[in-house]
Amino acid sequence: MIRAADNSKTATASITLCLLSVAIWSSNGLAADILIGNEADPVAKAIERVMIADLKRHCATLASDALEGREAGANGGKAACAYLQSELRKVSGISPAGTSGWLQEFAPDYRNVLAVLPGSDPELSREVIVIGAHYDHVGRGNQTNSYGPFGHIHNGADDNASGTAALLELIDAFTSLVPAPRRTLLFAFWDAEEVGLLGSKHWVRHPTRPLTDLRLVLNVDMLGRLREGRLTVMGWRSAAGLRARLTAVNPLGDLHYLFTPTVIADSDHYPFYEAGIPSIHFDSGKHEDYHRPSDDADKLNYPGIQRLSEMVFRLALTAANEPTLPKFRREALTEPPPSWMSAKAAEPPPLRLGVAFDPQESRNGVALVTQVAPGSPAQRAGIRLGDRFDRLAHWSGGQVDDLRTIIQTAKSPLAIRLQRPGHTDPIDLNVELRGEPVRLGIAWQTDAALPDSLVIVRVVPDSPADRAGLKIGDVLMSYAGRAITSDEEFRLRLLSDPGPLSLPIERNGRPLDVSVELYEPKTPLP
Repeated sequence: MIRAADNSKTATASITLCLLSVAIWSSNGLAADILIGNEADPVAKAIERVMIADLKRHCATLASDALEGREAGANGGKAACAYLQSELRKVSGISPAGTSGWLQEFAPDYRNVLAVLPGSDPELSREVIVIGAHYDHVGRGNQTNSYGPFGHIHNGADDNASGTAALLELIDAFTSLVPAPRRTLLFAFWDAEEVGLLGSKHWVRHPTRPLTDLRLVLNVDMLGRLREGRLTVMGWRSAAGLRARLTAVNPLGDLHYLFTPTVIADSDHYPFYEAGIPSIHFDSGKHEDYHRPSDDADKLNYPGIQRLSEMVFRLALTAANEPTLPKFRREALTEPPPSWMSAKAAEPPPLRLGVAFDPQESRNGVALVTQVAPGSPAQRAGIRLGDRFDRLAHWSGGQVDDLRTIIQTAKSPLAIRLQRPGHTDPIDLNVELRGEPVRLGIAWQTDAALPDSLVIVRVVPDSPADRAGLKIGDVLMSYAGRAITSDEEFRLRLLSDPGPLSLPIERNGRPLDVSVELYEPKTPLP
């Protein structure tokens, strides 16, 4: 990845709810497919060809001192180019796709390495999916491309021997797949990325396939330091529905996508993005060895590279086999980040009742009033410190958290029965609450880059949605087994659902199924 001025990455924490699938890990580290009556699943067998031993072999070679940092145009870069060609010659089913065999040469002395797997569909094979990785690095480093110390071999194991190795293994996997993907796959090893994305820029200016035939570009750069499953994903807004496709190839939820709303020119996705082609960039994040001599092969997370290779394989295969793919969103070039990505927790709504309960007693299921807000409905109704709620609407003991949520959902007036010190008989009150009741307790908005879904932009504290764990930024993917065709339809269907609600959502690329209890009385109150 080309050096940028700011190397910081922001990671957002998430709380995992009930995953849609259960992770099962095979002995070689890949998430194993759960196959029912289909032991010979060709996709699973193809993915098995992405092997840790081969990833290690490729990275050890490409990131060895013998290649002197793979500087573009230098002897080390040429040696890396020769290694790639030797590996490609071992693979049956692919063909050279350069202007001279495997190579697309360009001045002053650079070489893209290109291979093609023809599509199997008579019509769709004209369309192309590009999967690319740059294979050059910074040589011995200098003040323009290294964080030092300068003059030492920078092996670039993560940047980008890791992505290059992954691409070699992806080629092996795809060529083993029968039938082949419907669309054509172009595999591109870009040269001179570190000196300004020159390889990908040259290809876009001098394409070996018409740019109008390209449907999607996937760029893998620095896959070798996967930590806690966190993967930066850039370009997901370049076509409508890409985010949903990314979630679909993460069914176990073990990958945590860091969706970047803007696209920057720090790797080889950018020339294609600029040319109006849907493009997605992946990287596992920068680290203390980035663009330093210490970026060595023994520090790589090889099971992580393997896992990311599997995800890219599934994404590319899905795209290659779909009947149609979404077109580039021109708005993506100029639109600001969506407002929902920077939404903060809203100010809490006005207190509907205006009481607080003793935390210790609450843990024991006792709703003992310790605070009454001045001017609140509770104060106007005569509720006092030390009162103990016996009944509130249909709540008559149990979790006090349930009581708080019922206050948010209850209609006015609210029936309360309480015990008061010094009084033998219970006291019954009908309290006029402040504000309107909530049923679910969320606000949402649509996003043109996320069709057939809604994005949560507000969660009311203590509401059913809050209790269920819904968060700002969660994407509602469907409802009651049907796609969400409009926010108004969702609202109407929500109002008529007796609950509990089952809401399939996506959070940071993780598919989750959230069950929401509405805290409404199941039978009319007496």
